[in-house]
Amino acid sequence: MRLKGKKAVVTGSSTGNGAAIARAFAREGADVAVQYRSSASEAEKVVKSIRARGRDSFSVKADVSVPAETKALFRQVKEKFGRLDVLVNNAGLADGAIWNASLGAIDRGMWEKVFAVDVYGAFDCSQLAVRLMRSGGAIVNVSSTPALSGDTQGLVYACAKGAVLTMTRMLARTLAPKVRVNCMILGSIKTGWLQWFGPAEVESLRSGIPLKRFGEPEDVANLAVFLASAESSFMTGQGIVLDGGEVYD
Repeated sequence: MRLKGKKAVVTGSSTGNGAAIARAFAREGADVAVQYRSSASEAEKVVKSIRARGRDSFSVKADVSVPAETKALFRQVKEKFGRLDVLVNNAGLADGAIWNASLGAIDRGMWEKVFAVDVYGAFDCSQLAVRLMRSGGAIVNVSSTPALSGDTQGLVYACAKGAVLTMTRMLARTLAPKVRVNCMILGSIKTGWLQWFGPAEVESLRSGIPLKRFGEPEDVANLAVFLASAESSFMTGQGIVLDGGEVYD
């Protein structure tokens, strides 16, 4: 088991990539705190699946865009786990209207809404997590390929994910050698965002991927396990692209 005895927090882990990461961490021997904002029943399903493997788990309702709620999340982690070894900043705002907004329709409120979760929330979680980490801790952030390549849609999201990638590199320098910080740069993963598009658009997206398929949450989970484990012990400040060959950095 690559994460045996580790204590982890995975934000946004009631569904999608986060749920897959939480389950994979448990499979590799970690105890996992499951953070969610609104999907309580789904979060409890993840918790039950983790406990079924003999690992400890609990869910916490918190909005990482609200500092007081983020602080409460990590207070519970400290009370229940005593320490923290791994943080995955997976929580992100999903809003099709913002993703598809034309340049003229984008307003300051959209920027604030996305950055509050994806950037400020990731920073707040990282700042609080390192206080509970001992030497050997790991933070795994989540960015997106448009932050590297650009795109015709999702301008606000791409800019937020670009900030996350920069934050990764800054924190890696700041926290070394105690804590490693790396970032998964995700391409088209089969999660809820595909509902924003019609069948023809979805097929166009799929056909543009050299491996001719969308990524699965389990693909993301496998990379997260690697970045959280000792297998990546000589890596920090890196952005790892997981996109089926769609983008070349």
